[in-house]
Amino acid sequence: MRAVRVIDTGIRSGRENVAFDQALIEAHNAGRVPQTVRFLRFRPSALVGLHQILSHEVRLEYCARQGIQVGRRITGGGGLYLDEGQLGWELALERRGLGGDLAEIAARLCGAAAAGLCRLGVAAQFRPRNDIEVDGRKVSGTGGMIDGRTLFFQGTLLVDFDAQRMIEVLKVPAEKLARRELDDARRRVVTLRELLGRVPPLAEVQAALLEGFREALGLEAQWGEATPYEEALARRLHDEQLGTEAFVHLVDAPAEDAQLVSASLVRRGGALRADLRLEGAGGQRIREALITGDFFVSPTRALFDLEAALRGVAVAEAGATVEAFFAGRECELPGLSPLDFREVVESALAQISLKAAGHEIRGHWRGKAKASTTLVFLHDALGSVRLWRDFPDQLVRATGCRALLYDRWGSGESEPLSPPYSESYLVEEALQALPEVLAGAGVRDAVLIGQSDGASIALAHAGAFPERVRGVIALSPHLFREAKTLEAIGRQVEDFAHGDLKARLRRHHGPRTERLFERLVQVWTARPAGTGWGLEAHVARARCPVLAIQGEDDEFFSAAQPEALRRLVPNLEVMRIPGAGHYPMHQARNEVLAPVIRFIRSLTRASTGTSSSPPSPR
Repeated sequence: MRAVRVIDTGIRSGRENVAFDQALIEAHNAGRVPQTVRFLRFRPSALVGLHQILSHEVRLEYCARQGIQVGRRITGGGGLYLDEGQLGWELALERRGLGGDLAEIAARLCGAAAAGLCRLGVAAQFRPRNDIEVDGRKVSGTGGMIDGRTLFFQGTLLVDFDAQRMIEVLKVPAEKLARRELDDARRRVVTLRELLGRVPPLAEVQAALLEGFREALGLEAQWGEATPYEEALARRLHDEQLGTEAFVHLVDAPAEDAQLVSASLVRRGGALRADLRLEGAGGQRIREALITGDFFVSPTRALFDLEAALRGVAVAEAGATVEAFFAGRECELPGLSPLDFREVVESALAQISLKAAGHEIRGHWRGKAKASTTLVFLHDALGSVRLWRDFPDQLVRATGCRALLYDRWGSGESEPLSPPYSESYLVEEALQALPEVLAGAGVRDAVLIGQSDGASIALAHAGAFPERVRGVIALSPHLFREAKTLEAIGRQVEDFAHGDLKARLRRHHGPRTERLFERLVQVWTARPAGTGWGLEAHVARARCPVLAIQGEDDEFFSAAQPEALRRLVPNLEVMRIPGAGHYPMHQARNEVLAPVIRFIRSLTRASTGTSSSPPSPR
């Protein structure tokens, strides 16, 4: 058994608690305090991770109106809403007494906390990468870092928590646009009140956690108090650094211009984003680098040092610079590797610009350039390249194809929309914009993968240009408006005006958001249910194999859509996925990946190392 000091610092603001975190670490590193378990609570606060873009994670105007303080943590990870209904727990321990890397240590510490919660009568379990759950629902999130001799690890336990307030404060990622996904966000968390049917006394919860730490980690609790040194240091850190607006706004989205290139990746250890501003003739050198996301890295300043190392580097040397940076220092990247950071930087630098129907389009390549067949991804009406997440990467790895992803006109990082908005935009994109994108990118042999609007565009293009398309994967396709479509859009209009839909969309579309949503509403509601888009005449000429996938719980469209496709497309396979909504590739990932990979392999014969002859370009 090792003695550990236990302190309870009561209720403080988010920024005050962050400042005490740093003070505790510095005091322990200096030998001024022993190993410590700290319990803490918060006045209403929204805290983002150290490497997150503030305006992408928090509804700042809402927080200002509601008196909710916004702060930035000294650790990585995602955004949090914290209040008196949660109990924070932290450990500041000697690093040398804990074997393994940060991910292994985190698993042991979370397992210890889960064991303690089990003493309250809840079946808590650790779930990688950093959650403690009960029957698949999150009851405590965690994160940590190593600073000098100190292993600092923290968690927040949902004792009595308002999930609705959390959704109102934080910008739920825009891939969770559908109403059912917001309901899922509420269902994915659970409180001790709900689990136990009561709010357990604070002392009971603390005692349970301490017993878990004692049994699993050999930490013998000795209650004490915060020292005057820690408190004075925390006040100074708060006033001079961690409590300041400059620190809270440390990372924000860069201003857009022609010299800014960006890319995002989703990996097991978190989401990464690189924004690089170029300079020089042809943009051959990096002027500024910003690497952000929801991930953990230790030491925490490593990412700031990496950004500095990339400044002034030639574009051709950027990937090697990232790899050399990590090779020259000790860094812990739970769930990630230096190659992930190299890939996101190189993906940003490989961003391409194309002209389509007179508008500038931004896109990205994935996979090997030598692959003969290209998977071309077409997102939905409010989507973007980023909202495909890692779905394209998984298909590229599984099939050996390369992939082209691009932001359609008005979305993501492409040119903003300009009114008036055409009611025939789906046909125009299929017959005018998409052919120019493929020609400009040099794609001669394509498998089109579309989601919602993108699926309809892909189907019409395949009919209009049958010799250019090997096959189509249509996710949530549609040919006409339905009553449920118009009802769902009505709910989106309400959410955009009074909820957080606008804030979530701005995370990915920035200043394009209002016009993008305005077009959706104007064009889709201009005609009654049952009216189409003029797609059928083109879709009926498609002769390539088509795989149509629809969630049985699609919020926007019914089974009438794939049935209408059956009457038009002779070589059609339809799958309807139970329990999935409008975004089956995210809501039922495994159920979608398997048939999509099988379908692509049947087209390209990638599984046998051969390829059928590509269609001849017109």
